[in-house]
Amino acid sequence: MLGHVLLQIQKKAGIFKDRCSVMVLTLRLHCNNIIALGIDRMILIAQYIKSQFAALKLSIELCLARLTKAVLLMKLGLMNVLHKVGQVGQQLLITVRQILQRVLNLLKRGN
Repeated sequence: MLGHVLLQIQKKAGIFKDRCSVMVLTLRLHCNNIIALGIDRMILIAQYIKSQFAALKLSIELCLARLTKAVLLMKLGLMNVLHKVGQVGQQLLITVRQILQRVLNLLKRGN
């Protein structure tokens, strides 16, 4: 009878061992799947971030080009304004000199 009980215990222990091995293998398979999916997801996220960065960089470059063009146009406009102001200033100086000359001439005639 003792041999029969020992045989039953060994049989149950063998079944338990086999079940544990199957569970370990299943758990290992699930872990590998989770890790693989996580790596794939991280790669996709990195690619998305890279594409967004590239789009942002292109947008910044376009904005910088537009601002550079605007600054150059403003500088050109300012140069034109300064040139015109210089011309008007010269004309005012000439006009003032002519007025002073006429006033001096009139004063000399009056004396």
